[in-house]
Amino acid sequence: MRWYGKLFVAHGQQEEVFMTDRLKFGLLGPLHLEFAERRISIGGPRQRIVLAMLLLNADRVVSIDRISEAVWNGHPPATARTQVAICVAELRKAFRAAGFRDDVLLTSSPGYLLRRAEHEVDLLSFRAKVAEARELTHRGEIVRATERYDEALALWRGRALCDISSAVVELEAERLEEQKLAVQEERTALHLQLGRHRELISELTALVAEKPLREQTRAQLMLAQYRAGRRAEAMETFRQGRQHFIEEIGLEPGPILQELHEAILNDDPAIQAPTRPRPPTRPVTRPNTFPADVVSFHGRAAEIAALDELADAPGPTVALITGCTGIGKSALTVHWAHRKAEEFTGGVLYANLHACCREPQESDALETVQQFLRQLGTTASDLPDDLDTATALYQDLMRERRALVLLDNVATYQQIHRVLPPGPRSTAVVTSQNQITELVGTALWLRLRPVRDQEAVELLTELLGDRARAEPRATAELAELCGRLPAALRIAANKLIAKPHWTVQRLVNRLAEPRTRLDHLEHGGERLRSRMHASYQRLSPDVARMFRLLGRLDTSEFGLHDVCALLRLDPNEAERLIESLVDVHLLDGVPGPDTEDLRYRFPPLLRTFAAELNHNEVRAAEAARPPRLVGRSAKAELRFAT
Repeated sequence: MRWYGKLFVAHGQQEEVFMTDRLKFGLLGPLHLEFAERRISIGGPRQRIVLAMLLLNADRVVSIDRISEAVWNGHPPATARTQVAICVAELRKAFRAAGFRDDVLLTSSPGYLLRRAEHEVDLLSFRAKVAEARELTHRGEIVRATERYDEALALWRGRALCDISSAVVELEAERLEEQKLAVQEERTALHLQLGRHRELISELTALVAEKPLREQTRAQLMLAQYRAGRRAEAMETFRQGRQHFIEEIGLEPGPILQELHEAILNDDPAIQAPTRPRPPTRPVTRPNTFPADVVSFHGRAAEIAALDELADAPGPTVALITGCTGIGKSALTVHWAHRKAEEFTGGVLYANLHACCREPQESDALETVQQFLRQLGTTASDLPDDLDTATALYQDLMRERRALVLLDNVATYQQIHRVLPPGPRSTAVVTSQNQITELVGTALWLRLRPVRDQEAVELLTELLGDRARAEPRATAELAELCGRLPAALRIAANKLIAKPHWTVQRLVNRLAEPRTRLDHLEHGGERLRSRMHASYQRLSPDVARMFRLLGRLDTSEFGLHDVCALLRLDPNEAERLIESLVDVHLLDGVPGPDTEDLRYRFPPLLRTFAAELNHNEVRAAEAARPPRLVGRSAKAELRFAT
């Protein structure tokens, strides 16, 4: 122990103060280091990344290779080991310069270790306070639990490690942010039990603005607004949320928001402000948390029959449903689940992996397991935060169940393989725009195509009623202009429903021009172009360029040789890029006897989208090109491009 000064106490006497040799590390905000109430300068970006990696793995050895990956974002130089050693030496030097003499950064093969000892790490303090809050909640001590939650969240000084530029560290920071959001929701739930709804509204409004697709937070804001007598604002919060869900992921809000919306409309006594804290809810033994059924579902008889047969087969069984954006993968899954839900006595579990609107994350697997554990009744205090432990608990709970597991908008097998049901009587249905290789050979693979002509007309007729029956020819033409794509058909129908003074033929006339067709397949928050653009943005740069180049073609169907000749491409490279587009259902392969010339086909609306992207690129190139450079060859290139 060391002496750091004198303290003047109430009686005017001086008392020596001794403090232990403790460093204070801060990760919950900008990286922060303090000793003896003085801030220590950590150094340059590399030293900060090294320290962040060691702090995130306190008391665990972090290999030099892992540190190098973080520092150089997966491309370390040949001198990486030497440079990492220099960074560690600089950190040790900074500790000594601040007066700290003990060893905290230890060399331990194959890398380094940060010895936590008695040092303060705000992340670990946060987790300890959260664990205490959950234990108090479990014991029914709600007021004390809220105090611990408030103390835990007060440790955050901003976004975790917001001043660190490293892909590896940023992924971990995202996971910490997700933990913070979960804790905020737990804490808010307790404050609502205590009747503190008015105090929560401004805080929840800011959280919802930051995370508009987080259903639990939005539901808590709606409940707080309703209990505060602001019923209209609660309805507007739901409306805005519904618009976000439809625009971003093409689905209605989940049951949490739908049921709360209905309860507010009916002034359900169950959502009135409690007079005393409610007791903990009983564990759910038969979860049914999947979305509401699709209105006016039509077609897919063969696919539904195949799913029915799969559910009756000895399990566990898996179905993989793939197809282009807007083809109705989620709608088919949810509709079939509603038909069969009663047969699955162990319940229906649902998770949306949101591959349609974001890149897959390393934390997805753990989040999905934890989500299913909550649906199965596991309390927050009993929820493992280790992937292997959580998986073991999930498999134990599912082993004897006859359950249906719905995994929507999946990007990779790694996101879901731990939650595929282990029991012999369960079924999983996976929807994806990708061909998930690990499932293709073992699962029932349903590759969705546009609905049949008659089915498309029937869907429009059911939605539009007499207006469609009065214009049968225009209705059939509208179905064809929508590419018989369920999402496009519903957008077109909703647009006509919102404009009762329009005829069907009027919309047909507007859709007739290919260059502006996607402009008219928009209504409210529903935009077909936005869905297509989300799929396009996930392509690698070379595959995205091929997609744009194919937009120059004047035909929907083409051969590989034709493309290579017209676009002056190497055949092997062109085939690789085009097949990548087939794998994500932005192109269709055309079966045929001639194996020498592979043939492909654009779904109609996707061809329109590709042509639009190419047209925009050509216009941008023309605008950027200096006039003096437009010679004979450049003019020829422009004629070809347009």
